[in-house]
Amino acid sequence: MQELYYNGKLILGVDHGYGNMKTAHRIFAASVEKEVQLGANALEYKGKEYGIGGGHKEFQVQKINDEDYWILTLAAVAEELKFRGKNEEILHLAAGVPLFWVKEQKESFREYLLCEKDIYFKYNGESYHVVIADASIHPQGYAAFINYDGDIRGNTVLADIGNGTMNVAFMQNRKPLAGKIFTEQFGVYQCMKKARNEVMRNCQCEVPDHIIEEVFRKGTADIPERYIQAISEVAKDYVKQVFSKLREYGYNPDLMKLYVIGGGGCLIKNFAEYDADRVVIIQDICATAKGYELLALQTLKRTQSRGKAS
Repeated sequence: MQELYYNGKLILGVDHGYGNMKTAHRIFAASVEKEVQLGANALEYKGKEYGIGGGHKEFQVQKINDEDYWILTLAAVAEELKFRGKNEEILHLAAGVPLFWVKEQKESFREYLLCEKDIYFKYNGESYHVVIADASIHPQGYAAFINYDGDIRGNTVLADIGNGTMNVAFMQNRKPLAGKIFTEQFGVYQCMKKARNEVMRNCQCEVPDHIIEEVFRKGTADIPERYIQAISEVAKDYVKQVFSKLREYGYNPDLMKLYVIGGGGCLIKNFAEYDADRVVIIQDICATAKGYELLALQTLKRTQSRGKAS
């Protein structure tokens, strides 16, 4: 397990998804409830108790409009610290926003994450004390490339398909091209809603989201074939639309290699027709959080070097 420290601060990456929260080693559903439901995690902060991970948060362009992502950040910190066997740390948080919105949202999201410095809270009955000394915000999706050791030269396309949005960046030799970055609300949740409705229409039965998610991830589940067929047809249509949108943006599979990250990668793997030599699916769901940590370390070292030079 790699731990990145800089000037005594642990760099801890948090990927604030609409569907799931991810750290370098942990993942849980991005939901906050004002009371703890059966099976949910419990976070106690400033005399209040929150239920964590019981569902998924609805899409919103600005994640700073309420306290939910702050509470989810504390839960992510606790999850990762527990994995590392720690209860107390001085932290440098490393997070991100979509490439398309970096200029507009970078500073406000950083301020949001720095709203409290010295924090005591409990998570699933265990006490934590963290000092958030600083935070840095990086391009979402692109960060996943930092840990990818494959050859990414030439003209490539990055598609980060999350629960709420699809973020697309055209790149040349790993560098995003100005004016060729796109974000739209076409994430996996849109496919989930259609699959739910299609099952109800064809099978006259409501299927829990976690079963639909299992079909998305594995291509099958322990349910009757007619249910799998209904869900699969929706998934196949969704991935066709994904490739159609990519072509509208300018994607040419003959000239460009496509890299897919995020939960949508499972849908493409299981339900799309594609050339495996030209489409690479990065399956590490925590790749972006790990990338944030390395990007933060690189940025901090460059900043210190410039300071010494001046």
